[in-house]
Amino acid sequence: MSYYKFKLAVDTIETGRIFPQVQKMTAGYDFDASNSVYAISRETEKLPEYEPNLNHFSLHGRAKLTDILSVSVIHGGFLISEKFKTLLEKFTLPTHKFYPAKVQTKKQFLDYYWLHIICNLSDYVDYPKSTFFVYYNFSKNLGYVDVLSKNELIIKEEKLKSDNPGKTVAIWAEKIYLNSSLNTRFDLFKIGTINSDYFISESLRQSIHEAKITGCDISEANNLIVQ
Repeated sequence: MSYYKFKLAVDTIETGRIFPQVQKMTAGYDFDASNSVYAISRETEKLPEYEPNLNHFSLHGRAKLTDILSVSVIHGGFLISEKFKTLLEKFTLPTHKFYPAKVQTKKQFLDYYWLHIICNLSDYVDYPKSTFFVYYNFSKNLGYVDVLSKNELIIKEEKLKSDNPGKTVAIWAEKIYLNSSLNTRFDLFKIGTINSDYFISESLRQSIHEAKITGCDISEANNLIVQ
């Protein structure tokens, strides 16, 4: 089965040159509140018990409106239109929830949704087959390292960080093999821990293309093999 990388579009005819398209909330928003965009961004292991305050995202004055909006003030999912939400509801996703949100443009407030995704498939990685390297500042490959299990990954990364105090270092995956023990085949997912990409299935890619969903960049996932 083929999979594809799913990213936010940058500097395209659809989006315009402004990135991200949403760079702030509207005036008066309380970022320190317990249900703020910052709070939900920290929810990486389970869905929050509270209803996040997602009113209002402010579209940059020179950005164009798309079905998926790039946004800098919140993380862990996607800011999407009703059209894309309706499409995604037909597919298999990991733990997730669609939270109603408002996007302010120059002229009006529009209904959008924050799709918050809880997904970490690092337990299903075939570590001996996969390829790992030391990542410095999430920009430079400092060399390859053998990792035979998730436990070994944790131990080696802890030592790497203790040996490099004050530096941003991690063990990252260059090529990932997922093993057959993963019973559910998700249509939109991420591996987590060793990789930050989102991936989509061939069927979802095709549906996105047919529905003319805007604001996304889709490319072949040459770094992922699902066994």
